[in-house]
Amino acid sequence: MKTRFPWLWDTELDNAEFEALLRSYVAKPPHDARWAMLRLIEYPPYSSVRRLLPRERFLNAWPELGSRVRSRARREGMEFLYQWYRCQSSCHA
Repeated sequence: MKTRFPWLWDTELDNAEFEALLRSYVAKPPHDARWAMLRLIEYPPYSSVRRLLPRERFLNAWPELGSRVRSRARREGMEFLYQWYRCQSSCHA
């Protein structure tokens, strides 16, 4: 039996398929990398978000995805992470 993250309750995706979508290795219509990143940002605990979040893909996608995050607290937390990652990339270069 394939394992499934709890936040995939409404899909047939298993963990490996979700992670492949998240990293844009595959597309499984109607799901794609943006859907996977938004799902990762909105539903799991922060520890899972940090563990699974592809940093560079997040940095590229966040300006468009940020407005789609429903929870204000989650949106503000991810905005902080986005700014921190950007500083890590540019402040220490």
